[in-house]
Amino acid sequence: MFATRAVGMQPITVSELTVLIKDVLEQQFAYIYVVGEVSNAKVYPSGHWYFSLKDQDATLPCVCFKNANSSIKFKLEDGLMIVARGKLSVYPPRGSYQMIVTGLEPVGIGEWQLAFDQLAQKLEKEGFFAPERKRPIPIFPRKIGVVTSPVGAALRDILHTLKRRNRSVNVIISPCKVQGEGSVEEIARAIAILSDMEDVDVIIVARGGGSIEDLWSFNTELVARAVLSASVPVISGVGHETDVTICDLVADMRAPTPTAAAELVAKGTVELMDKWGLLDRRLNSLMTEKLAAVRRQVERLSPLNSLIRYADRLKHLKERVVSRRQTLNSRLDMQFSAAQHRLKTSREKLMALSTLNVLSRGFSVLRKADKSVVRSFSEVKPGEKLEALLHEGKLKITIESVEEKW
Repeated sequence: MFATRAVGMQPITVSELTVLIKDVLEQQFAYIYVVGEVSNAKVYPSGHWYFSLKDQDATLPCVCFKNANSSIKFKLEDGLMIVARGKLSVYPPRGSYQMIVTGLEPVGIGEWQLAFDQLAQKLEKEGFFAPERKRPIPIFPRKIGVVTSPVGAALRDILHTLKRRNRSVNVIISPCKVQGEGSVEEIARAIAILSDMEDVDVIIVARGGGSIEDLWSFNTELVARAVLSASVPVISGVGHETDVTICDLVADMRAPTPTAAAELVAKGTVELMDKWGLLDRRLNSLMTEKLAAVRRQVERLSPLNSLIRYADRLKHLKERVVSRRQTLNSRLDMQFSAAQHRLKTSREKLMALSTLNVLSRGFSVLRKADKSVVRSFSEVKPGEKLEALLHEGKLKITIESVEEKW
């Protein structure tokens, strides 16, 4: 049609030409893949994305409408190398062609990983992952809040672990969807509900393992901000040990599994009970050893206990007891007699040395007027009055002379 009109030099309108070009482009390029670098990326309030793909020699205007980009996880940023899937179209008001994009994939990295990295970088700049803002987990929590699916295996694992390791703790469940449409909002709301309760000491956010798509609700900004805003410490037990989510990075503590999360909150109580058990066993062991030692000592000292324990030897032991008792009495009599003899001898020696006994043999004690005893001739002078103590009575004497020798 276009060729026929051109040969006949019959003019057509701009609109007609544009429609012809639009038909040709949309038919020839109805399903294409184009790789290039994103530039001039803009997100309009309507939700549509406008950007260009470029390489060293050319630029391709692109638009990705809201209904298409709503399923794209990463954010469109200048400088990204992407593969765009879609078709070419003409925008008649400007007479320009553009690519209508229905899908985007980053080059060299998966869509999900790119979205994860973008959000992680943003939150890290805002301090979400800073170690200094992480709060310690209570050692002895009284009430634990759990955010998870009420029908999932994660909840059963958590309840089983808490029942096994800490029966005294109370658990309050804030149920929510953990994947699929609406799960992000439900998770954030469940965290906020527990955060508003005054008696909840710690919150566990958990779900079982799965693909990155299954866990994606925990890689969202809304959930990250809910964890950050929680009034009590949050433990994230999402997925398996190898899975790392944004929720894990923001939480005050990350557990490799839901079961491990429950073990972490019960850790303080378990450690205390383990220590209590150890001390109790040591105390019982020491008491048993002490009682055994005392029992052995009592058995050694008490013939009666020995007789009770060894009934088959009762008669023999009675004979030995009688014999030993006689021997003991005999030895006691001998020792008592020897002691009496030593006492008598000592008394006689003491009496022999007694002052009165000495005086009875004709000796006397001379004392001065101040009652001091005279021991040497040099202590008195002629004419001095002394007192002589005798075995019977005393004398008042006056010294006529003093001589050194007898």
